[in-house]
Amino acid sequence: MNPELTHEHILQALIDREAQRTTAVGQEIAFPHARLESLTQALFAVATLEEPVLFEEFPVRIVCLILVPASEPTISLKMMAQMSRMLTVPEVHAQVLSAQSPEALREIFKRNNPRIDKPVVARDIMRPPRFSVQETDLVSKCSHLMSVNDLQAVPVVNNRQEVIGEITVERLFRYGLPDFFAKLKSVSFIAEFDPFEKYFEDERNTPACDVMEPNARTVPMDHTIMEIVFDLAIRSNTKLYVTDGEKRWVGTIDKGTVLDNVINY
Repeated sequence: MNPELTHEHILQALIDREAQRTTAVGQEIAFPHARLESLTQALFAVATLEEPVLFEEFPVRIVCLILVPASEPTISLKMMAQMSRMLTVPEVHAQVLSAQSPEALREIFKRNNPRIDKPVVARDIMRPPRFSVQETDLVSKCSHLMSVNDLQAVPVVNNRQEVIGEITVERLFRYGLPDFFAKLKSVSFIAEFDPFEKYFEDERNTPACDVMEPNARTVPMDHTIMEIVFDLAIRSNTKLYVTDGEKRWVGTIDKGTVLDNVINY
C-alpha cells in the first residue's frame, strides 16, 4: 500500500464516484468503487448490514467495496460482474447475509471462486427491457412512444417476448419516400413533394410489422465486450437486444450503455 493513500483520500474518491450515479445494483447489493492513482493493486472488501442503508432510493445490505489502480479501470468492472453473478444466486445471497463472522464470509467467496480473468459480457452491462411495441400496434403509437421517450429505436416483440424486428427513427423518416430518393445528390429541384405525406395517409392503419426492419440485432447473454463494441461502432447497430436461451428478450445495450457501464464506470 502507498503511504500517501489515506483513509480520507479513499473516502472522498468513493463519495465523488457515488455522486455521479448510485452504485446500487438491486437485490440489496451495492458496489461502491473508485480508481486511485496511488494504488498499485486491486483491493476488495465486503460487508453485510443487519439493517439496510439507502443508496439513493435503493435499500442495501451487502456492500462490496472495490478499489483499483487508475491505470487498470476494467478490473473493477470484471470484479463487479463476477461478484454480481455470484450474489444474485438466491442461495449464495442468503448465505452471505446469514454469515456470522468474517471467516464464514470469506469461506463463501472462496467456495464460489469468482474469477476476474473472464471477459465482460452482455449480461454484465445490459439494461433491463423497457420500451417495446407489439407487431400489431399501429405505427402512430410507435412514433409517439419514441418521441416522448427520446428513443432512437424500439424493438417489435411477439407474445413470447421474442424480438422480431426494430423500428428506428431513420426507418420512420424513410417510410413512404420513393426509391429514387436514395440515388439523388440534391432535392433542390423538387419544390412541392411532401416527404411525410404517405406517413400521415397510412398512420391510422399501418401496423408496426409493416414498417419495422426485420433484421434487429439480437445477441446472446455471453456476447463479449469486444463483440458488443464491434456491433455498435463498426456495424453501426443502433441497439443490441440481449436474448436468453429461449430467444426471449432480457436486456438492451446501446452506445450509452457502454459509456455508462464501461468507459465511465
